[in-house]
Amino acid sequence: MTTSNKAIIIIEATFNPNGMHTPEFKEYSRRSNANGEAQGGVVLSKYQITGDLSGNGSESDTPHMLLIIEYPSQEQALNAFTNAEYQAILGLRAVAFKEVKIFQTNSQTA
Repeated sequence: MTTSNKAIIIIEATFNPNGMHTPEFKEYSRRSNANGEAQGGVVLSKYQITGDLSGNGSESDTPHMLLIIEYPSQEQALNAFTNAEYQAILGLRAVAFKEVKIFQTNSQTA
């Protein structure tokens, strides 16, 4: 069995009220995408969440979007979210989003 060191990043995000329509979101998206691509990241899927079927939370607990990104290595994925460029745009992210969770996995399924 061949193992891969590719990383899958799953981002779960909840916008602040009107956060999706702010200039900060537009700039954050542009710079975050460029930073991720510079690290070899490829967006595999992007989803707008329309409901929670689990019955475990309220509408206010439900994230607004999920983003799935593949990176060539665990190191490149980590660097994409810890490098100086990403750290420099965290203020923009805070204006646009109420909450952002970034999960790092491997490309193997459980």
